[in-house]
Amino acid sequence: MLKKILLAFAILLACGGIVVYWQWNKPHLKAEKIKAVEVTADGIVKEFGTDEQAANKKYLNKVIEVSGTIGEVDKNQDGGLMLVLQTSDPMAGIQCAMRDKSCNATKGQQITIKGFCSGSGIAGVSLTDCIIN
Repeated sequence: MLKKILLAFAILLACGGIVVYWQWNKPHLKAEKIKAVEVTADGIVKEFGTDEQAANKKYLNKVIEVSGTIGEVDKNQDGGLMLVLQTSDPMAGIQCAMRDKSCNATKGQQITIKGFCSGSGIAGVSLTDCIIN
């Protein structure tokens, strides 16, 4: 009886190890490989301002492609490049954490950025793992 219990435990442990190994090594999703929802910077800020729950259902954790004008080029707390797209609301912008730290972007430039939407905060809508499209 003890041998059967130990055998069952060993099989469960091996299966668990295989699942953990597979999850750890599976490829990460990249924005360029996923079809994006296209929006303007003003459009998405208005949607989040009007009905945040509906906007979250539509955009949260999905790849979106946002067109707008760069209002600010800065570094984030991790030393990565952060672009902020302007909107008609001076208190809300689109904060884009860029994947590439050496992106050639300048203030005032019209741009289209593709990245994962991580929701709305005090300063506007945030995108992560962004690339210039």
